[in-house]
Amino acid sequence: MGQKLPQPGFWIAVLLVLLVLGIQIALSIPLAITNLVIEFGLHRAAPHLERQPILIGCINIVACGGAIALGLWLNRRSFRRAFPNWRISTQQALGVAVSLIGAAVLLSEADNAFRSVLPPPRFLMDVMKEMFFSQGNLVSNVWLLVIVAPITEELLFRGIILQGLLCRYRSTTAVVITAILFTLLHVNPWQFCSALTLGLVLGWFYLRSGSLAICILGHAIYNSMVVIFPLLPWNIPGMTTPPDLTKVDFQPWWLDVFGLVVLLVGLWIFRRTTPPVPPIINEETGNSTDN
Repeated sequence: MGQKLPQPGFWIAVLLVLLVLGIQIALSIPLAITNLVIEFGLHRAAPHLERQPILIGCINIVACGGAIALGLWLNRRSFRRAFPNWRISTQQALGVAVSLIGAAVLLSEADNAFRSVLPPPRFLMDVMKEMFFSQGNLVSNVWLLVIVAPITEELLFRGIILQGLLCRYRSTTAVVITAILFTLLHVNPWQFCSALTLGLVLGWFYLRSGSLAICILGHAIYNSMVVIFPLLPWNIPGMTTPPDLTKVDFQPWWLDVFGLVVLLVGLWIFRRTTPPVPPIINEETGNSTDN
């Protein structure tokens, strides 16, 4: 039977997320001050260091790394003992890739619908365009979105937080709580739908397989779509063009149907090739948690 981490409970999980946010803010303040010095002291264009994906990735490593280290310390575990299962088969990888590509297509449309109801402020869209759609940011975006974020966030959320909550709640409850905390970490209402859905899917992947490698792979594939969509040689309204405050384009209906079919096929492949793991055992109480 599987052995999981006794910590964190709900409130400690919340504190871990707040710790990440606090470290991110604290490390971003010197960058903002540097911008002010350059702009008003040296009378030059501010480099907007806090918007540079390379620097954001480094801050994310420190912030999530600190929370992960605290989680390991609370459980008196080494990294290797806390995260023992890194196995992933070719068939599982195929299922993860297919399902997350389909999810990316569908959630792109969900984001379009959300923006049509509640347009984001112009400053936020300017920040997003500068970070993710500026020429020359491809390598730095891959570093942040495809490498750093999947590894650090999955180690924290599906690794530390979900493992702890599984010892206290039914599996569905633990996955939902973890997904909500994962969504709140992004502090962006316009990412709510996509972040929450991604958190739920990755939580199910973990319940089914017990492998963090699968979660990291799925997270990386989903985030890579943000990099790949604008690079596609076709002009697909609502998907390949950068977000624009002035209007909201919706994707063609056939693309949404395609995304749904691909998502369902991917989930079917993964479920078929991944036998459910045994019940989770709380090391302190000996009680099992259903999967």
